[in-house]
Amino acid sequence: MDIFKADTEFKKNVGDFILTFSEIEFSLSVIFSKLEVGNDINPLNPKYFGASLDEKRKSISKLLVVNNTLLKKWERINSKIGTCNKFRRSIAHGIVMNHIVSTSIQTLVKNKGGFIFKELNNDDIENHLKILYDINSGKEGIGVFMEELNEWVKNNSK
Repeated sequence: MDIFKADTEFKKNVGDFILTFSEIEFSLSVIFSKLEVGNDINPLNPKYFGASLDEKRKSISKLLVVNNTLLKKWERINSKIGTCNKFRRSIAHGIVMNHIVSTSIQTLVKNKGGFIFKELNNDDIENHLKILYDINSGKEGIGVFMEELNEWVKNNSK
């Protein structure tokens, strides 16, 4: 594959990763609002969409403590989100230089002792993108989780 085609594919995958992660974060806002106030609310309330990703994840965990089955499912999803979020940070906040046609990017990643340079290539992006797709629409992903959550919220709001 020529370098220009590889560069284009790489950048497309980076964009797909960022967009898919944003879609997942939107879903977390909806989950947070449903758990806190039920189904009869405008889920676009700034309290839920303005919360940081970490706040959403922690709040969902706390609010699910009363439903062990959903909590366990959430913990598996949440663990994958944590893995992808760490990777997302290196893309969204750590890109050092990408104005030269390339099949990878160099990022500056925060480390315990300061910062380290890390090279991310298309395989890294594709592997994490697969995890995001699984989080979003896999058999134990957010889509299935939301169906179960909606049913539970509906049955407990009567």
